[in-house]
Amino acid sequence: MASHLIDSQVYKESWSTEEMRQVWADTAMIGRWLEVEIALAEAEAELGVIPDQAASEIRKKARVELLDFDYISAEFARTGHSIMPILRNVQRLCDDGWGEYIHYGATTQDITDTGMMLGIKASYAIILRDLSGIEETLMELAERHISTVMPGRTHGQHALPATFGFKAAVWLREVSRNISRFAQSRERVLVGNLCGGVGTYSGFGSLGMEIDRRVMNKLGLGTADIAWHTSRDRLAEFACLMAMVGCTLGKIGNEVYELQKTEIAELKEPFVMGQVGSSTMPHKRNPEIAEAVHGLSKLVRYRAAMMLESLVGEHERDGAAWKPEWVTIPEACLYLSAVLSKSALILNGLEVDKQRMRSNLDMLKGLIMSEAAMFVLGQRLGKQTAHTAVYEASINSHSEGISFRDSLLKHSAIRGKVTAEELDDMLRPEKYVGLAEPIVERAVEQTRRERAERPKELW
Repeated sequence: MASHLIDSQVYKESWSTEEMRQVWADTAMIGRWLEVEIALAEAEAELGVIPDQAASEIRKKARVELLDFDYISAEFARTGHSIMPILRNVQRLCDDGWGEYIHYGATTQDITDTGMMLGIKASYAIILRDLSGIEETLMELAERHISTVMPGRTHGQHALPATFGFKAAVWLREVSRNISRFAQSRERVLVGNLCGGVGTYSGFGSLGMEIDRRVMNKLGLGTADIAWHTSRDRLAEFACLMAMVGCTLGKIGNEVYELQKTEIAELKEPFVMGQVGSSTMPHKRNPEIAEAVHGLSKLVRYRAAMMLESLVGEHERDGAAWKPEWVTIPEACLYLSAVLSKSALILNGLEVDKQRMRSNLDMLKGLIMSEAAMFVLGQRLGKQTAHTAVYEASINSHSEGISFRDSLLKHSAIRGKVTAEELDDMLRPEKYVGLAEPIVERAVEQTRRERAERPKELW
């Protein structure tokens, strides 16, 4: 049985996705290291550093499916070195001694760092693709509910009327900004590291920079302007970007959770017959998916904190700084993949109860319209006087248990200044959503423009 929930036969789909597990499987990681070794051998052969036959043989034999993992495990236990057992295995596989030329001039961290970047590159594509799908869903939600009136809440309390389309548009633009951040960071983050023992290309000689450039071109990565063996800001940035995405989606998940509470019941995540909410309370329809998104997002963002620790490394190499990345980066990617998948599931099947939203607006007996009343009355009484009068009417509404309308009509400063008919018109929530509709239209249109301009090769 697996010892981690990510790989659990029973629970793995709750903590990760199969697609992302394939990216960060140990065989995939080793495969990426070998991909770097092959590119290195080919570049060196092109420049006459090693024989063409060596590069050809390394290309044939540096394959995961040919490796003897029993041998590699035993050698790792004996040597304690992360890649030497793999190199020795490939060397044994190569004919005519050509395996002697594998890893020529490189250091271990060159290979593992560059391999890590290939894994991050694959993760970028998945994250951006899934975020783009969520963005599209939020655009549709915002447009569909552009006029769906609901209570706007500040400090957890009813504040002013808003629309669910407005709320969805706020979510939308935050997701769009996260996509932009990821897209803009690609050139800065996706950079290989092939600089030799202390970063000076000493093992490559005068051709070091050209070897580096050719290898990265073959791998589809950027070439570093200087070694980053102890400059881990690229990986830290990637982790922080994932944390921001996790926070955005975690917030959405938490809002769905809050608005699904029985006493609110404005939203519901998708539910299918056969789904069980409780082992002892058969009636329960728990927001399990929203809970999971909120919880998993915490796991993503706390791994960003670990990656920030890696920025503090000693001298030209510090394994204590960069070895934890082998755990932290894959875990963050895996947890985020589940966050993305579950968020898409929630939003695509989200149930919006318009009637409940409208009835909740009446929960305060009209008090949610206090600002509207203040501004209308302010034209007749003066703004500050109107504020005092509406405040006193609000307090009286609470203390006497009467409607806000009736309390306004009773107030001495207001009586005779406004008719009951005028008040009835003034206190209609759907008439006081500000510029919610044009704001939603602007947000959706801006998103459409950005989507049209994004190169599809991002994912």
